Order: sequence, then structure tokens, then C-alpha cells
Amino acid sequence: MISQLTLEEKRAIPKKFHTNLNNRDFDKQYELITDNIKFYKNGQLIQGADNFVNALRSITASFEDAQVADHEIYADGNVAVSRYVMSGSLTGDITFPDGTSASKTQKAFTYNSVEFFEFNEDGLVYEIRQVNDSGLTPLSIEAQVK
Repeated sequence: MISQLTLEEKRAIPKKFHTNLNNRDFDKQYELITDNIKFYKNGQLIQGADNFVNALRSITASFEDAQVADHEIYADGNVAVSRYVMSGSLTGDITFPDGTSASKTQKAFTYNSVEFFEFNEDGLVYEIRQVNDSGLTPLSIEAQVK
């Protein structure tokens, strides 16, 4: 059975996720997700509500001014899809996949991303799959902020 949310309600959920991130209201994410959420990002799996929320907090630890701007949001069945742009500047420390790092350069970055949000029967998100710039996001951010 597919959740009883309307398509408009499903389309609103990615926007709520991104608004919560933009406002640094991380604890509000718990209202939208299952305890065992799976978040696939940049080739890694982050599993569990606490780990997911901590992953979001880590974004703003490195990029205090990070903001998400939604450009398109679609929904069908038990899935909502968001295409957005994240931007900000390196205000903290970050280690890249190759082991190199950068710290507080204040250099700006921007990248495009798509997220697929899957809902359970209660209308909670149980899985998010993120696809960034053909999987090159860590490299594209690295080139911009170093």
C-alpha cells in the first residue's frame, strides 16, 4: 500500500527537508523520517535517523553558510524527486576522498544535485538517494574551495 499523502504533500516534503537544513532546524528532520532511514550519498550509505541528522549537521560544520535552493520537485507513487543547487563557502575543515584537506578558505562553492525521497505507508521517508553532478561532487567542491 502506498502512503495516503497527496502528491502535493509528497512534493512538500523535500522542500521541508531543505528548509530545515537552511534554517539549521536539524531536529525537525526526525518528524519526516523513519528510525532506520537509509541515505545514499556520494557512494556511501548512512543508515539510521541519528546518523542521518548528524550527516546534515556535518555539512554546516564545514560550510556554515550552506544553503539549498530547490529548482524542481516532482512526486509519483511513493517517491518525490528534488533537483536543487547547494551553495556556500568553506568556513570549517573538510577532508576529500583522496585524503587531502582544506580549512577555512572562505572560498565559495556551488553544485547541482538530485534527491529521490521514498515514503513508507505512514508517509515517512525511509530512503533518500542523492545524485550529485554525475558523482563528482567531492571533486567539484574540492576544486572550488581549495
